[in-house]
Amino acid sequence: MKKVIIVDDHPVIRFAVKMLLERNEMEVVAETNNGVDAIQKTRECLPDLVLLDIGLPKIDGFQVLERLRTLNLPLKILVLTSQSSSHFAQRCKQAGADGFVTKSDDMSELLDAIKMVMRGYSFFPQSSHQTYEQTHSDHDDAGLLEQLSDRELSVLISIGKGMGNKQIGEQLLLSEKTISTYKHRLKQKLNAQSLIDLIDFARRNNLIK
Repeated sequence: MKKVIIVDDHPVIRFAVKMLLERNEMEVVAETNNGVDAIQKTRECLPDLVLLDIGLPKIDGFQVLERLRTLNLPLKILVLTSQSSSHFAQRCKQAGADGFVTKSDDMSELLDAIKMVMRGYSFFPQSSHQTYEQTHSDHDDAGLLEQLSDRELSVLISIGKGMGNKQIGEQLLLSEKTISTYKHRLKQKLNAQSLIDLIDFARRNNLIK
């Protein structure tokens, strides 16, 4: 029986996914709602599969992905997130994910993705396989997004959700001063004149739900 860890900050999502897995003869050995515990529980439980959300408190899913890969464990990582942007799928792939499914997809799609990655295949939306040149020629914003670090992208998502410096800092374990610095960098990189411009950019590119 395959062992699975579910990492998501929404209890309802964790419950629904757990029911799906158990109906299909998989064992959920741990659940957690934040990135720090995700890494710790993976070390302790040694699962075959980690189902990982991106928008997590403490440390985000991108950082979890990178840290799990440095552990060199024989596990598969499938991202399950509300972020539907193809840019996210590509970024997750680059960070070491084996697959990417959105929460808006049918549960059967999630089950298909799990089966695929457990057999050694990757599972990503077709649009995430576009080259940078193709994407950039079609959408100027994609070129700007490519310039952002994973941390900058996480801050941008939080800004798009209307969170203030204190909230973002608490979620990402950073000081308010550091968040202000990230906002300044984001304005420079995205050619934004104001906070409103950053929020518009995040929403225009489907970075938030």
